Amino acid sequence: MFISLILLLAQAAQGQEILAQERWPDGTLKATRYAEGGRIHFITYHENGRVRQVGCFLNGRRDGLWREYSDTGVLLTKAGFRNGERQGVWEFRSHGDAVVGRLTYAEGRISTGEQYDEAGTLVAVRTY
Repeated sequence: MFISLILLLAQAAQGQEILAQERWPDGTLKATRYAEGGRIHFITYHENGRVRQVGCFLNGRRDGLWREYSDTGVLLTKAGFRNGERQGVWEFRSHGDAVVGRLTYAEGRISTGEQYDEAGTLVAVRTY
C-alpha cells in the first residue's frame, strides 16, 4: 500500500495522470492506464503481480514499443508501432528466453521473417 502511494506521487510529479486501475480479486493490480502528454500508457499484470504487457496509444492508435512478458518475467514479445502501423523488428522469445523468431516491418508491411531453433541457430528466412 505504501509503495503504491509512493509510485502514485512519483508519477504525478512527472506529469503522469492515472486514468484507471483494475485489481485482481486478491487486491493486487491487474491493469493500470495513465496519460502522459498526448499518450495513453497501459500496464497489465499477471495474477502473481509480475508485469504481463506494456504499451501505449497516441491519438487512439498503437504507438511506440510494446512488450509482453511471461508470468516468470521473461520477455516473450517485443513489437514496435508508429501511428498504428507495425514498424521495426519484432522479436519473439521462448519461455526459456531464447529468440525463436523475428519479423521486420517497414511502413506497416512485413518485409522479412526469421525462425530460430532452440539453440539460437537461424533455420529459416522468408522475404515478403
